[in-house]
Amino acid sequence: MNIMAWWHFSVAALLITILKKSESLDVVYLSNNCNATITASTSGAGLLEPDSSLYYKNNQDCQMILATDSSEKRLLFQFVRFNLEEAIDGQCLDSLRIYDGPNTTSSALTSTLCGRIQVPDVESSGNQVLFDFKSDEDGRTSGFGIYYTVFTDGPCGSNQFNCSNGKCITGALECDSYDMCGDGSDEANCEVEAIVDDGGLSPAAIAGIIAGSICLILLIIGIVRVGINKYKSHKLIKELVEEMKKNQAGEHTGEDFWGNGDDEDD
Repeated sequence: MNIMAWWHFSVAALLITILKKSESLDVVYLSNNCNATITASTSGAGLLEPDSSLYYKNNQDCQMILATDSSEKRLLFQFVRFNLEEAIDGQCLDSLRIYDGPNTTSSALTSTLCGRIQVPDVESSGNQVLFDFKSDEDGRTSGFGIYYTVFTDGPCGSNQFNCSNGKCITGALECDSYDMCGDGSDEANCEVEAIVDDGGLSPAAIAGIIAGSICLILLIIGIVRVGINKYKSHKLIKELVEEMKKNQAGEHTGEDFWGNGDDEDD
């Protein structure tokens, strides 16, 4: 495979991954759903974020319930990112706490979380979980990203995937590029999606090739422009040096460096 083909292949593969990920998970933003009860995605999984912006908002006091559509279904939460404002003197300024039920009197699934930490996976005992998120008037960060998976205990149905840890998840979540079982078993026996199928290049592959070509063209244009500027600078310096040598040797031509003749008295 030559360099050009490798470039196109890499960009196409990256775009396929991005497109696939963006299509497969529903995102729930806490700031948009304060004091609301949200039913978990019918796809069986999703992503929880504090806000749709790069940084979460100040002065938040937001509680949201995430629930499944059946009392037999429970929720698994995996923290892929957690970065809130650091505590001062042991007191959290911005915080998140998750409860194993619909209110703050329910048992806590987590402690009061803040700072930049790694949080272990947690799972509910029932079909409802309360998120209690708070932020003060100053300081904010990128917040958190939490994958959730709807699961049941075995035996699994015909439309479910049987995880190695005994959980039963929606069958469509197998090989979706996410560890939705929590033990990686749903991604253990997956093949890389082919960029070229029987019908030719897929739309994602075509988009990747176009994007890669544009990037390569822009890179070449940038290199050429730098080369031209260096050539002009070198030429200008060379001409300046030659003019100085002429002046030192008494070979003044009557014109300055810029080609202007000496002013003559009337």
